[in-house]
Amino acid sequence: MRTGIFGGTFDPPHNGHVAALREFAERCRLDRVFVIPTGVPPHKNSGTTSDKDRLEMSKIAFSGIQGAMLCDYEIKKGGKSYTVETLEWLKEKFPGDSLVLYTGSDMFLSLHTWYKPERILALCSVAAFTRTGDDTDALLKQADFLKEKYGAKTEVYPFSPEVISSSSVRSLLETGGDFYAYVPKGVAEYIETRSLYGFDVYPIKKTLRERLSEKRFSHSLGVAKTAKKLASLYGADGKKAEIAGLLHDITKNLGPEEQIRFCKENGIELTEDDINSPQVIHAVTGAWFIKNRLGITDADIVSAARYHTTGRKGITLLEKIIYVSDFTEPTRDYSDVDYYRELSLRDLDRALFEGMRWIIEDKRKKGEPVHKDTLEMYDEYIKNGYR
Repeated sequence: MRTGIFGGTFDPPHNGHVAALREFAERCRLDRVFVIPTGVPPHKNSGTTSDKDRLEMSKIAFSGIQGAMLCDYEIKKGGKSYTVETLEWLKEKFPGDSLVLYTGSDMFLSLHTWYKPERILALCSVAAFTRTGDDTDALLKQADFLKEKYGAKTEVYPFSPEVISSSSVRSLLETGGDFYAYVPKGVAEYIETRSLYGFDVYPIKKTLRERLSEKRFSHSLGVAKTAKKLASLYGADGKKAEIAGLLHDITKNLGPEEQIRFCKENGIELTEDDINSPQVIHAVTGAWFIKNRLGITDADIVSAARYHTTGRKGITLLEKIIYVSDFTEPTRDYSDVDYYRELSLRDLDRALFEGMRWIIEDKRKKGEPVHKDTLEMYDEYIKNGYR
């Protein structure tokens, strides 16, 4: 039989993979093609999902391609996945088959640097598929080189695959982007069902993308990332920290007058201190929005968003984490930010106190009022020995 080998991490498999496999099977007139998810590829880090999930997603993605067969050899073998070892296993298992190895442009151009390239090219022929068409000359030149040096049997095929990668799909999931257009429907449903790639907070990120400016959205992602890290360090709930970090500025898109109107329309009471410090009102409206519009009723998450600007007397651990994460997250670039970031990793309370003290001093220099909740928190820290 004429047997194809189509390997990859498939983390997750996407429409580009499906199109490439279909083209490979048709162009090379294959009787069958083994789809082989890698174990630990020597040129990449380990995948972000389990081997079981990658196998299941691959099974779903490629099930409609005639002759495609899922092979778990490399995953079961364990350790690093070298192409030569897989080819030797297939040759031993199917000694009469003619093996054809699929490669994209980048992999074909680097094939001579792989582990035991001479053995690889003795065991199979290679089908190289162009990425854009502009690389055809380079691929043909590489084919001549491999033939001359190793006696390789190669074929170069024109192909214009969808420009997408598994890392791009993961990035879209990480940032609330529209990943659905780039993966088979069944794979998208599997990701949802299993909450892969952080899908449990994907709807929240999607909502944020729709409501916030790009800069504010990036800030919110940064706060969530920082909050998860601090939660891990100080024993808080990481998932609550992530969600509160994502949502703390959910209504920051509203201007000062819109904030007041939003409060009146929804029966949200503001204190005199809130009204005198309009820059903190988005924390009040945000907490209401999280609970009443998004249906997230967890009191810890709601209060962490509510007090992320002012703090309060008796501040909880999660509230401290969001308060500190807000001024130490990765997109912040003020002059002393590195000091506060490093301090937050050693002593959360000290970082909070010094950040709070700076805010109070800055407001007083500008003649601006300091919110009562902040002053009460400051006094509490002073009573506990902070200076």
